Order: sequence, then structure tokens, then C-alpha cells
Amino acid sequence: MSDRLPKVDNLCTNPANHKAHMCELRLAGRTEQLKKYQENPKFVCGNCGTTANDIGALCAPGPMDEK
Repeated sequence: MSDRLPKVDNLCTNPANHKAHMCELRLAGRTEQLKKYQENPKFVCGNCGTTANDIGALCAPGPMDEK
């Protein structure tokens, strides 16, 4: 989990698009779509720590550390 983002359970910065977020895709068992979103991750969710290519695929997105 990122230290730069506040840890707030169930915080979604874009609730209108929540059904397309990684957490919902995982619950729905949509593994192929999850793989597509994680090919080259640049963002991390401050809620669950999931990484994604697209900032719009996460509930509380923030940049990943470039280490």
C-alpha cells in the first residue's frame, strides 16, 4: 500500500465508474480484464494496494513509486 495516500476503507473517488474498478472486476471473476489492466502498472490504489495501468481502474489512485 502506498504511504502517500490516506488509508480509508471503501473510499472511491469515482463512484459513477466503480463497477469498472479493479476491486469489482476481481469480485466478478473477470481475470482476463484484470490482466489487461495490470500489464504495465503506473498507479496504485490507496485502499487495497492493487496496481493498474489506468488511473480510472482504481478507487483511490495514486502514482506508484519509481524504484
